[in-house]
Amino acid sequence: MLVFNSFFLDVFFTIIALVTILVLYVKYQRTYWQRRGVPTLPNSHWLFGNAKELVQFKKSPSFMIGELYQQGSDQDLLGIYIFHKPFLLLRSPELIKQILVKDFNYFPNRYFTARSFKDEVGSTNLFTIENPPWRYVRTKISPLFTSGKIKKIFDFVVVTAESMGKYLEQQFSNGTRSKTIMMKEVALKYTTDIISSVAFGIEANSFDPVGETFFKKAQEGVNLTFRRAIQFTLMFFFPQYAPYIGIQMLGSSTNYFRKVFWDSLDNREASKTKRGDLIDFLIDLKNQKQETDFQFKGDALLSQSAIFFIAGRESSVTTICFTLYELAKNPEIQKRTRDEIHEKLKEHGMTYEGVQSMKYLYQVMSETLRLYPPAPLLDRVAVDNYKIPGTDIVLEKGMPVYVALCGLHRDPKYHPDPLRFNPDRFSDENKDNITQCTYMPFGEGPRICIGVRLGYLQTAMGLIAILKDYECSLDSTCKCDVDPHNVFVTPVNGFSIKLTKL
Repeated sequence: MLVFNSFFLDVFFTIIALVTILVLYVKYQRTYWQRRGVPTLPNSHWLFGNAKELVQFKKSPSFMIGELYQQGSDQDLLGIYIFHKPFLLLRSPELIKQILVKDFNYFPNRYFTARSFKDEVGSTNLFTIENPPWRYVRTKISPLFTSGKIKKIFDFVVVTAESMGKYLEQQFSNGTRSKTIMMKEVALKYTTDIISSVAFGIEANSFDPVGETFFKKAQEGVNLTFRRAIQFTLMFFFPQYAPYIGIQMLGSSTNYFRKVFWDSLDNREASKTKRGDLIDFLIDLKNQKQETDFQFKGDALLSQSAIFFIAGRESSVTTICFTLYELAKNPEIQKRTRDEIHEKLKEHGMTYEGVQSMKYLYQVMSETLRLYPPAPLLDRVAVDNYKIPGTDIVLEKGMPVYVALCGLHRDPKYHPDPLRFNPDRFSDENKDNITQCTYMPFGEGPRICIGVRLGYLQTAMGLIAILKDYECSLDSTCKCDVDPHNVFVTPVNGFSIKLTKL
Protein backbone atom coordinates (compact mmCIF):
# COMPACT_ATOMS: atom_id res chain seq x y z
CA MET A 1 0.00 0.00 0.00
CA LEU A 2 2.83 2.38 0.87
CA VAL A 3 4.55 1.54 -2.42
CA PHE A 4 1.35 2.29 -4.33
CA ASN A 5 0.86 5.61 -2.53
CA SER A 6 4.49 6.53 -3.18
CA PHE A 7 4.14 5.76 -6.88
CA PHE A 8 0.91 7.78 -7.07
CA LEU A 9 2.58 10.76 -5.37
CA ASP A 10 5.58 10.54 -7.70
CA VAL A 11 3.33 10.59 -10.76
CA PHE A 12 1.26 13.41 -9.30
CA PHE A 13 4.23 15.65 -8.54
CA THR A 14 5.83 14.81 -11.89
CA ILE A 15 2.68 15.98 -13.68
CA ILE A 16 2.56 19.14 -11.54
CA ALA A 17 6.22 19.83 -12.35
CA LEU A 18 5.70 19.30 -16.08
CA VAL A 19 2.61 21.54 -16.14
CA THR A 20 4.48 24.20 -14.20
CA ILE A 21 7.42 24.06 -16.59
CA LEU A 22 5.03 24.27 -19.55
CA VAL A 23 3.20 27.28 -18.10
CA LEU A 24 6.46 29.06 -17.31
CA TYR A 25 7.76 28.30 -20.80
CA VAL A 26 4.61 29.67 -22.45
CA LYS A 27 4.74 32.78 -20.25
CA TYR A 28 8.39 33.32 -21.08
CA GLN A 29 7.77 32.85 -24.79
CA ARG A 30 4.91 35.33 -24.55
CA THR A 31 7.39 38.04 -23.49
CA TYR A 32 9.55 37.55 -26.61
CA TRP A 33 8.60 40.84 -28.25
CA GLN A 34 8.50 42.82 -25.01
CA ARG A 35 12.08 41.77 -24.28
CA ARG A 36 13.08 43.19 -27.66
CA GLY A 37 11.21 46.47 -27.36
CA VAL A 38 8.60 45.59 -30.01
CA PRO A 39 5.03 46.82 -29.34
CA THR A 40 2.42 44.11 -28.83
CA LEU A 41 -1.32 43.89 -28.24
CA PRO A 42 -2.70 43.57 -24.69
CA ASN A 43 -4.93 40.78 -23.41
CA SER A 44 -3.71 37.93 -25.58
CA HIS A 45 -5.11 34.50 -24.69
CA TRP A 46 -2.89 32.49 -22.34
CA LEU A 47 -2.85 29.52 -24.75
CA PHE A 48 -3.87 30.80 -28.20
CA GLY A 49 -2.06 34.14 -28.07
CA ASN A 50 -3.66 36.55 -30.55
CA ALA A 51 -5.19 33.71 -32.56
CA LYS A 52 -8.19 32.51 -30.57
CA GLU A 53 -10.56 33.10 -33.49
CA LEU A 54 -8.21 31.19 -35.78
CA VAL A 55 -8.65 28.08 -33.65
CA GLN A 56 -12.42 28.55 -33.45
CA PHE A 57 -12.73 28.94 -37.26
CA LYS A 58 -15.11 31.85 -36.66
CA LYS A 59 -13.60 33.96 -39.42
CA SER A 60 -11.02 33.76 -42.15
CA PRO A 61 -7.47 33.72 -40.70
CA SER A 62 -6.63 36.52 -43.14
CA PHE A 63 -9.33 38.82 -41.78
CA MET A 64 -8.38 37.86 -38.23
CA ILE A 65 -4.79 38.99 -38.78
CA GLY A 66 -6.11 42.03 -40.64
CA GLU A 67 -7.98 42.99 -37.48
CA LEU A 68 -4.78 42.58 -35.45
CA TYR A 69 -3.17 45.00 -37.90
CA GLN A 70 -5.97 47.51 -37.28
CA GLN A 71 -5.46 47.27 -33.51
CA GLY A 72 -1.84 48.32 -33.93
CA SER A 73 -2.71 52.02 -33.88
CA ASP A 74 0.11 54.09 -35.40
CA GLN A 75 2.88 51.54 -34.80
CA ASP A 76 5.21 50.78 -37.71
CA LEU A 77 5.40 47.14 -36.65
CA LEU A 78 3.63 44.87 -34.22
CA GLY A 79 4.68 41.70 -32.43
CA ILE A 80 1.92 39.09 -32.36
CA TYR A 81 1.68 35.55 -31.01
CA ILE A 82 -0.03 32.57 -32.59
CA PHE A 83 -0.12 30.14 -29.70
CA HIS A 84 3.38 30.58 -28.25
CA LYS A 85 5.02 31.39 -31.61
CA PRO A 86 6.10 35.03 -32.23
CA PHE A 87 5.44 36.66 -35.62
CA LEU A 88 6.26 40.17 -36.78
CA LEU A 89 3.43 42.10 -38.43
CA LEU A 90 4.55 45.01 -40.65
CA ARG A 91 2.37 48.14 -40.71
CA SER A 92 4.57 50.88 -42.20
CA PRO A 93 4.72 51.15 -46.02
CA GLU A 94 8.35 52.24 -45.74
CA LEU A 95 9.24 49.19 -43.67
CA ILE A 96 7.24 46.89 -45.96
CA LYS A 97 9.17 48.24 -48.96
CA GLN A 98 12.46 47.85 -47.07
CA ILE A 99 11.86 44.17 -46.37
CA LEU A 100 10.03 43.05 -49.52
CA VAL A 101 12.12 45.04 -51.99
CA LYS A 102 15.29 46.73 -50.76
CA ASP A 103 16.50 44.00 -48.40
CA PHE A 104 15.14 41.09 -50.39
CA ASN A 105 18.45 39.27 -49.93
CA TYR A 106 17.57 38.87 -46.23
CA PHE A 107 13.96 37.80 -47.00
CA PRO A 108 13.99 35.88 -50.31
CA ASN A 109 11.79 33.01 -49.12
CA ARG A 110 8.23 32.58 -47.99
CA TYR A 111 7.56 31.26 -44.50
CA PHE A 112 5.03 29.00 -46.26
CA THR A 113 7.84 26.62 -47.04
CA ALA A 114 8.22 24.02 -49.75
CA ARG A 115 9.24 21.55 -47.05
CA SER A 116 5.63 21.49 -45.86
CA PHE A 117 4.70 19.32 -48.84
CA LYS A 118 5.50 15.64 -48.96
CA ASP A 119 5.62 15.54 -52.76
CA GLU A 120 7.81 17.15 -55.39
CA VAL A 121 4.76 18.65 -57.11
CA GLY A 122 4.19 20.83 -54.07
CA SER A 123 7.80 21.62 -53.25
CA THR A 124 9.41 22.60 -56.56
CA ASN A 125 7.02 25.17 -58.02
CA LEU A 126 7.51 28.91 -58.36
CA PHE A 127 5.33 29.75 -55.33
CA THR A 128 6.91 27.48 -52.72
CA ILE A 129 10.49 26.93 -53.87
CA GLU A 130 13.26 28.71 -51.99
CA ASN A 131 16.06 30.86 -53.34
CA PRO A 132 18.43 30.43 -55.20
CA PRO A 133 16.53 27.78 -57.25
CA TRP A 134 13.52 30.12 -57.16
CA ARG A 135 15.39 32.82 -59.08
CA TYR A 136 16.46 30.34 -61.73
CA VAL A 137 12.93 28.96 -62.19
CA ARG A 138 11.37 32.43 -62.34
CA THR A 139 13.88 33.57 -64.96
CA LYS A 140 13.03 30.59 -67.12
CA ILE A 141 9.24 30.84 -66.78
CA SER A 142 8.88 34.66 -67.01
CA PRO A 143 8.95 34.94 -70.83
CA LEU A 144 5.55 33.20 -71.04
CA PHE A 145 3.88 36.10 -69.22
CA THR A 146 5.05 39.09 -71.25
CA SER A 147 2.32 41.27 -72.73
CA GLY A 148 3.07 39.88 -76.21
CA LYS A 149 2.62 36.27 -75.08
CA ILE A 150 -0.56 37.10 -73.13
CA LYS A 151 -1.99 38.68 -76.27
CA LYS A 152 -1.52 35.33 -78.07
CA ILE A 153 -3.32 33.53 -75.23
CA PHE A 154 -6.30 35.88 -75.66
CA ASP A 155 -8.00 33.58 -78.19
CA PHE A 156 -8.07 30.72 -75.62
CA VAL A 157 -9.78 33.04 -73.16
CA VAL A 158 -12.37 34.22 -75.70
CA VAL A 159 -13.41 30.64 -76.51
CA THR A 160 -13.94 29.86 -72.82
CA ALA A 161 -15.85 33.10 -72.19
CA GLU A 162 -18.16 32.20 -75.06
CA SER A 163 -18.72 28.74 -73.55
CA MET A 164 -19.66 30.34 -70.24
CA GLY A 165 -22.03 32.72 -72.03
CA LYS A 166 -23.78 29.79 -73.73
CA TYR A 167 -24.03 27.95 -70.42
CA LEU A 168 -25.67 30.94 -68.73
CA GLU A 169 -28.03 31.37 -71.66
CA GLN A 170 -29.18 27.77 -71.20
CA GLN A 171 -30.17 28.58 -67.62
CA PHE A 172 -32.78 30.99 -68.99
CA SER A 173 -34.00 28.76 -71.84
CA ASN A 174 -37.44 28.30 -70.28
CA GLY A 175 -38.21 32.00 -70.68
CA THR A 176 -37.35 32.99 -67.12
CA ARG A 177 -35.80 36.46 -66.98
CA SER A 178 -34.32 36.30 -63.46
CA LYS A 179 -32.58 33.45 -61.70
CA THR A 180 -30.19 32.93 -58.78
CA ILE A 181 -26.99 31.42 -60.18
CA MET A 182 -24.38 29.44 -58.23
CA MET A 183 -21.72 31.87 -59.35
CA LYS A 184 -18.74 30.25 -57.64
CA GLU A 185 -19.35 27.02 -59.55
CA VAL A 186 -19.73 28.91 -62.83
CA ALA A 187 -16.53 30.89 -62.18
CA LEU A 188 -14.66 27.71 -61.22
CA LYS A 189 -15.63 26.03 -64.49
CA TYR A 190 -14.67 29.12 -66.46
CA THR A 191 -11.23 29.52 -64.88
CA THR A 192 -10.62 25.77 -64.94
CA ASP A 193 -11.03 25.76 -68.72
CA ILE A 194 -8.69 28.72 -69.23
CA ILE A 195 -5.92 27.61 -66.90
CA SER A 196 -6.09 23.98 -68.05
CA SER A 197 -5.63 25.25 -71.60
CA VAL A 198 -2.69 27.48 -70.72
CA ALA A 199 -0.98 25.28 -68.10
CA PHE A 200 -1.87 21.77 -69.29
CA GLY A 201 -2.46 22.36 -73.00
CA ILE A 202 -5.86 20.63 -73.02
CA GLU A 203 -9.50 21.57 -73.57
CA ALA A 204 -11.25 20.66 -70.32
CA ASN A 205 -14.81 21.48 -71.49
CA SER A 206 -16.05 22.00 -67.94
CA PHE A 207 -19.39 23.43 -69.12
CA ASP A 208 -20.14 20.25 -71.08
CA PRO A 209 -21.73 17.57 -68.82
CA VAL A 210 -20.22 14.89 -71.06
CA GLY A 211 -16.69 16.23 -70.86
CA GLU A 212 -16.31 17.59 -67.33
CA THR A 213 -14.06 14.81 -65.98
CA PHE A 214 -11.11 17.18 -65.62
CA PHE A 215 -13.22 19.65 -63.63
CA LYS A 216 -14.54 16.93 -61.30
CA LYS A 217 -11.04 15.58 -60.70
CA ALA A 218 -9.78 19.09 -60.00
CA GLN A 219 -12.54 19.59 -57.45
CA GLU A 220 -11.81 16.26 -55.80
CA GLY A 221 -8.12 17.05 -55.49
CA VAL A 222 -8.12 20.66 -54.32
CA ASN A 223 -11.49 21.17 -52.62
CA LEU A 224 -11.03 22.54 -49.11
CA THR A 225 -12.07 19.75 -46.76
CA PHE A 226 -11.76 20.20 -42.99
CA ARG A 227 -8.56 18.13 -43.00
CA ARG A 228 -7.09 20.18 -45.84
CA ALA A 229 -8.02 23.41 -44.05
CA ILE A 230 -6.09 22.25 -40.98
CA GLN A 231 -3.14 21.26 -43.16
CA PHE A 232 -2.94 24.61 -44.93
CA THR A 233 -3.31 26.51 -41.66
CA LEU A 234 -0.36 24.58 -40.26
CA MET A 235 1.64 25.26 -43.42
CA PHE A 236 1.13 29.01 -43.06
CA PHE A 237 1.73 29.35 -39.33
CA PHE A 238 3.64 26.23 -38.21
CA PRO A 239 5.32 24.79 -41.33
CA GLN A 240 7.76 22.81 -39.21
CA TYR A 241 4.90 20.52 -38.17
CA ALA A 242 3.17 20.28 -41.57
CA PRO A 243 5.33 17.42 -42.94
CA TYR A 244 4.09 15.14 -40.15
CA ILE A 245 0.49 15.28 -41.39
CA GLY A 246 1.54 15.18 -45.04
CA ILE A 247 -0.15 17.03 -47.86
CA GLN A 248 -0.02 16.81 -51.63
CA MET A 249 -0.65 19.99 -53.58
CA LEU A 250 -3.05 18.22 -55.95
CA GLY A 251 -4.44 15.97 -53.23
CA SER A 252 -6.13 12.73 -54.20
CA SER A 253 -6.07 13.72 -57.89
CA THR A 254 -2.28 13.88 -58.14
CA ASN A 255 -1.92 10.78 -60.30
CA TYR A 256 -4.75 11.93 -62.58
CA PHE A 257 -3.11 15.32 -63.13
CA ARG A 258 0.26 13.65 -63.63
CA LYS A 259 -1.15 11.48 -66.43
CA VAL A 260 -2.95 14.41 -68.10
CA PHE A 261 0.22 16.51 -67.97
CA TRP A 262 2.56 13.89 -69.42
CA ASP A 263 0.09 12.80 -72.09
CA SER A 264 -0.19 16.43 -73.19
CA LEU A 265 3.54 17.09 -73.07
CA ASP A 266 4.49 13.86 -74.85
CA ASN A 267 1.89 14.37 -77.59
CA ARG A 268 3.03 17.96 -78.11
CA GLU A 269 6.65 16.94 -78.29
CA ALA A 270 5.89 14.14 -80.75
CA SER A 271 3.74 16.32 -83.02
CA LYS A 272 6.16 19.28 -82.80
CA THR A 273 3.19 21.67 -82.78
CA LYS A 274 3.30 25.00 -80.92
CA ARG A 275 0.46 26.72 -79.01
CA GLY A 276 2.44 29.38 -77.16
CA ASP A 277 1.37 27.97 -73.77
CA LEU A 278 3.23 26.75 -70.69
CA ILE A 279 3.62 23.24 -72.13
CA ASP A 280 5.70 24.65 -75.00
CA PHE A 281 7.96 26.41 -72.52
CA LEU A 282 8.35 23.33 -70.33
CA ILE A 283 9.29 21.17 -73.32
CA ASP A 284 12.02 23.66 -74.23
CA LEU A 285 13.27 23.72 -70.63
CA LYS A 286 13.27 19.92 -70.39
CA ASN A 287 15.38 19.64 -73.51
CA GLN A 288 17.87 22.35 -72.56
CA LYS A 289 21.14 21.50 -70.91
CA GLN A 290 20.50 21.56 -67.16
CA GLU A 291 23.18 23.88 -65.76
CA THR A 292 22.05 24.14 -62.12
CA ASP A 293 21.19 21.81 -59.25
CA PHE A 294 17.51 22.40 -60.05
CA GLN A 295 16.44 20.08 -62.86
CA PHE A 296 13.42 20.62 -65.10
CA LYS A 297 12.37 17.00 -65.21
CA GLY A 298 9.78 14.64 -63.74
CA ASP A 299 7.41 16.14 -61.20
CA ALA A 300 9.39 19.39 -61.17
CA LEU A 301 7.88 20.02 -64.61
CA LEU A 302 4.36 19.07 -63.52
CA SER A 303 4.81 21.32 -60.49
CA GLN A 304 5.00 24.46 -62.64
CA SER A 305 1.71 23.65 -64.37
CA ALA A 306 0.10 22.67 -61.06
CA ILE A 307 0.81 25.96 -59.29
CA PHE A 308 -0.45 28.07 -62.19
CA PHE A 309 -3.57 25.95 -62.32
CA ILE A 310 -4.32 26.29 -58.60
CA ALA A 311 -3.26 29.92 -58.07
CA GLY A 312 -4.59 31.22 -61.37
CA ARG A 313 -7.92 29.47 -60.97
CA GLU A 314 -8.71 30.39 -57.37
CA SER A 315 -7.61 34.04 -57.53
CA SER A 316 -9.81 34.81 -60.52
CA VAL A 317 -12.79 32.97 -59.00
CA THR A 318 -12.51 35.18 -55.92
CA THR A 319 -12.27 38.37 -57.96
CA ILE A 320 -15.15 37.50 -60.30
CA CYS A 321 -17.49 36.51 -57.47
CA PHE A 322 -16.85 39.48 -55.22
CA THR A 323 -16.85 41.94 -58.12
CA LEU A 324 -20.35 40.78 -59.05
CA TYR A 325 -21.36 40.99 -55.39
CA GLU A 326 -20.14 44.58 -55.05
CA LEU A 327 -21.72 45.59 -58.36
CA ALA A 328 -25.00 44.06 -57.20
CA LYS A 329 -24.81 46.29 -54.11
CA ASN A 330 -23.87 49.33 -56.17
CA PRO A 331 -26.18 49.47 -59.23
CA GLU A 332 -24.89 52.87 -60.39
CA ILE A 333 -21.34 51.49 -60.58
CA GLN A 334 -22.66 48.39 -62.31
CA LYS A 335 -24.42 50.52 -64.93
CA ARG A 336 -21.28 52.58 -65.56
CA THR A 337 -19.26 49.38 -65.98
CA ARG A 338 -21.76 47.84 -68.37
CA ASP A 339 -22.06 51.03 -70.41
CA GLU A 340 -18.30 51.05 -70.91
CA ILE A 341 -18.31 47.36 -71.91
CA HIS A 342 -21.00 47.96 -74.53
CA GLU A 343 -19.26 51.08 -75.81
CA LYS A 344 -15.84 49.42 -76.20
CA LEU A 345 -17.28 46.26 -77.75
CA LYS A 346 -19.11 48.38 -80.30
CA GLU A 347 -15.92 50.31 -81.03
CA HIS A 348 -13.36 47.47 -81.08
CA GLY A 349 -15.30 44.21 -81.11
CA MET A 350 -14.17 41.35 -78.85
CA THR A 351 -10.47 42.02 -79.29
CA TYR A 352 -7.48 42.18 -76.98
CA GLU A 353 -7.17 45.92 -77.60
CA GLY A 354 -10.87 46.41 -76.87
CA VAL A 355 -10.63 44.66 -73.49
CA GLN A 356 -7.49 46.60 -72.57
CA SER A 357 -9.30 49.87 -73.34
CA MET A 358 -11.97 49.20 -70.67
CA LYS A 359 -10.32 51.39 -68.04
CA TYR A 360 -13.28 51.57 -65.69
CA LEU A 361 -13.66 47.77 -65.67
CA TYR A 362 -10.03 47.49 -64.60
CA GLN A 363 -10.67 50.08 -61.89
CA VAL A 364 -13.58 47.96 -60.67
CA MET A 365 -11.40 44.83 -60.53
CA SER A 366 -8.66 46.75 -58.72
CA GLU A 367 -11.11 47.93 -56.09
CA THR A 368 -12.38 44.38 -55.59
CA LEU A 369 -8.79 43.21 -55.13
CA ARG A 370 -8.32 45.92 -52.51
CA LEU A 371 -11.24 44.67 -50.43
CA TYR A 372 -10.85 40.95 -51.20
CA PRO A 373 -7.19 40.18 -51.94
CA PRO A 374 -7.13 36.45 -52.86
CA ALA A 375 -3.66 35.91 -51.34
CA PRO A 376 -4.05 38.15 -48.29
CA LEU A 377 -0.92 37.29 -46.31
CA LEU A 378 2.46 38.23 -47.73
CA ASP A 379 4.88 36.09 -45.75
CA ARG A 380 8.65 36.13 -45.60
CA VAL A 381 11.23 34.60 -43.31
CA ALA A 382 14.63 36.01 -42.34
CA VAL A 383 17.51 33.88 -43.66
CA ASP A 384 19.98 35.67 -41.38
CA ASN A 385 19.87 38.00 -38.38
CA TYR A 386 18.50 41.33 -39.58
CA LYS A 387 18.64 44.73 -37.88
CA ILE A 388 15.58 46.81 -38.76
CA PRO A 389 16.84 50.14 -40.15
CA GLY A 390 16.44 53.09 -37.77
CA THR A 391 15.85 50.85 -34.74
CA ASP A 392 17.76 48.66 -32.31
CA ILE A 393 15.51 45.70 -33.12
CA VAL A 394 17.24 42.62 -34.49
CA LEU A 395 15.11 39.94 -36.12
CA GLU A 396 16.58 36.53 -35.51
CA LYS A 397 17.26 34.13 -38.34
CA GLY A 398 14.11 32.13 -39.03
CA MET A 399 11.72 34.85 -37.80
CA PRO A 400 8.48 34.94 -39.87
CA VAL A 401 7.31 38.34 -41.11
CA TYR A 402 3.78 39.09 -42.33
CA VAL A 403 2.03 41.82 -44.27
CA ALA A 404 -1.73 41.58 -43.64
CA LEU A 405 -3.43 42.91 -46.78
CA CYS A 406 -6.90 42.67 -45.22
CA GLY A 407 -5.70 45.27 -42.73
CA LEU A 408 -3.42 47.35 -44.93
CA HIS A 409 -5.91 47.60 -47.81
CA ARG A 410 -8.61 48.76 -45.38
CA ASP A 411 -6.51 51.25 -43.46
CA PRO A 412 -8.23 54.69 -43.61
CA LYS A 413 -4.82 56.32 -43.36
CA TYR A 414 -4.04 55.12 -46.89
CA HIS A 415 -7.51 54.40 -48.31
CA PRO A 416 -10.09 56.97 -47.09
CA ASP A 417 -13.53 55.57 -46.30
CA PRO A 418 -11.99 52.11 -46.77
CA LEU A 419 -15.15 49.99 -46.66
CA ARG A 420 -16.83 51.93 -49.47
CA PHE A 421 -16.55 50.30 -52.88
CA ASN A 422 -15.09 53.12 -54.94
CA PRO A 423 -13.38 52.21 -58.24
CA ASP A 424 -12.42 55.86 -58.80
CA ARG A 425 -9.58 55.33 -56.33
CA PHE A 426 -7.80 53.76 -59.30
CA SER A 427 -8.65 56.35 -61.94
CA ASP A 428 -5.82 57.98 -63.89
CA GLU A 429 -6.29 61.10 -61.76
CA ASN A 430 -6.16 59.29 -58.40
CA LYS A 431 -4.08 56.13 -58.71
CA ASP A 432 -0.75 57.94 -58.37
CA ASN A 433 -1.91 59.24 -54.98
CA ILE A 434 -1.92 55.71 -53.54
CA THR A 435 1.09 55.32 -51.27
CA GLN A 436 3.52 52.70 -52.52
CA CYS A 437 3.26 49.38 -50.67
CA THR A 438 -0.24 50.04 -49.36
CA TYR A 439 -1.95 48.21 -52.24
CA MET A 440 -0.36 44.88 -53.18
CA PRO A 441 -2.94 42.27 -54.20
CA PHE A 442 -0.30 40.41 -56.22
CA GLY A 443 2.56 40.94 -53.78
CA GLU A 444 5.54 43.23 -54.15
CA GLY A 445 9.24 43.03 -54.89
CA PRO A 446 11.06 40.26 -56.78
CA ARG A 447 8.49 37.65 -55.66
CA ILE A 448 5.50 39.58 -57.05
CA CYS A 449 3.04 37.26 -58.81
CA ILE A 450 4.31 36.37 -62.27
CA GLY A 451 0.80 35.91 -63.70
CA VAL A 452 -0.67 39.37 -63.04
CA ARG A 453 -1.47 40.10 -66.71
CA LEU A 454 -3.15 36.74 -67.28
CA GLY A 455 -5.08 37.06 -64.02
CA TYR A 456 -6.49 40.45 -64.98
CA LEU A 457 -7.29 39.31 -68.52
CA GLN A 458 -9.21 36.16 -67.64
CA THR A 459 -11.08 37.96 -64.86
CA ALA A 460 -12.00 40.83 -67.16
CA MET A 461 -13.23 38.48 -69.87
CA GLY A 462 -15.35 36.54 -67.39
CA LEU A 463 -16.96 39.74 -66.12
CA ILE A 464 -17.53 41.03 -69.66
CA ALA A 465 -19.28 37.80 -70.65
CA ILE A 466 -21.68 38.18 -67.71
CA LEU A 467 -22.24 41.94 -67.46
CA LYS A 468 -22.85 42.57 -71.16
CA ASP A 469 -25.98 40.37 -71.06
CA TYR A 470 -27.12 40.30 -67.42
CA GLU A 471 -27.88 42.59 -64.54
CA CYS A 472 -26.65 41.46 -61.10
CA SER A 473 -28.68 41.88 -57.93
CA LEU A 474 -29.12 40.33 -54.48
CA ASP A 475 -32.11 38.75 -52.82
CA SER A 476 -32.76 36.58 -49.77
CA THR A 477 -31.59 33.45 -51.60
CA CYS A 478 -28.14 34.85 -52.45
CA LYS A 479 -25.16 33.62 -50.45
CA CYS A 480 -22.19 35.99 -50.64
CA ASP A 481 -19.77 35.28 -47.79
CA VAL A 482 -16.03 34.74 -47.40
CA ASP A 483 -15.08 31.17 -46.45
CA PRO A 484 -14.04 31.37 -42.75
CA HIS A 485 -11.98 28.16 -42.95
CA ASN A 486 -9.63 29.18 -45.73
CA VAL A 487 -6.30 30.96 -45.23
CA PHE A 488 -6.87 32.50 -48.66
CA VAL A 489 -9.77 34.87 -49.31
CA THR A 490 -12.28 32.82 -51.25
CA PRO A 491 -16.07 32.73 -51.59
CA VAL A 492 -17.98 30.07 -49.68
CA ASN A 493 -19.32 27.06 -51.52
CA GLY A 494 -22.76 27.92 -52.81
CA PHE A 495 -21.84 31.57 -53.42
CA SER A 496 -24.71 32.89 -55.53
CA ILE A 497 -25.87 36.01 -57.37
CA LYS A 498 -29.22 36.84 -58.94
CA LEU A 499 -28.93 37.45 -62.69
CA THR A 500 -31.60 39.17 -64.79
CA LYS A 501 -31.33 38.81 -68.56
CA LEU A 502 -31.18 42.18 -70.31
